[in-house]
Amino acid sequence: MGKGATSLVFYGQNDQNERVVIKKVADKSEAEQESSILKRLPIHKHIITWLDFFVENQTGYIVFSHHDGVRLGHFKKGIIHDQQIAVQITINILEGLKVIHQQGILHCDITPHNVLISNNEPGSVKIIDFGSAVRTDEFGEYKGNHKGATRWYRPPELKKVNDIFTADLNTSSDLYSAACICLYLLTGQAPFNKKQACEQIINQDLQKILRKATRKNKKKRFQSAQELIDALLPFS
Repeated sequence: MGKGATSLVFYGQNDQNERVVIKKVADKSEAEQESSILKRLPIHKHIITWLDFFVENQTGYIVFSHHDGVRLGHFKKGIIHDQQIAVQITINILEGLKVIHQQGILHCDITPHNVLISNNEPGSVKIIDFGSAVRTDEFGEYKGNHKGATRWYRPPELKKVNDIFTADLNTSSDLYSAACICLYLLTGQAPFNKKQACEQIINQDLQKILRKATRKNKKKRFQSAQELIDALLPFS
């Protein structure tokens, strides 16, 4: 069915003969970490639904419910969307992120490739692939195995130094990536240069919102998913 950097994805069937999705992760510890994060999340219409986890031959397998949809897009180029549709898709992603953040989790790799768009319900999405996700520790700091988000959607605070990703993240880090998806949907390509991408947005008020959401200084961005949702609602 699909292939990721460190995993393979297959279709399967459960005991009730319902279609499910099985993610095979070669690194058992990575699979356990991703599964434990997904297990903490409540069922939500904009988040992939975790069903089960098992290990076989030192390989981890995560089982999800099947959703009829395709990836929102590829990393570099996509389809230019109408403003209302692009903003509504972004808001739906943010609604999922709001729930994820409420559980003390950051996704850390929000890209068009990690969002499913429904075949049956226009604009409805599911956030998938929590392989890079991290969660808060007892001090409220986000800790975990930072594998690094995808280029062009990665917030600047997630840096690569000597082949190791280091980060000082907060919720605005995921919001930065969601705003990059909005730019992707509006312009039809990845925001290689955030300033130039924002300048392509015809509506000046919407442009200001996306500029704020993609600022280099995370303290000057929107600080919660709901805050960004409220700002985008008039354009949906």
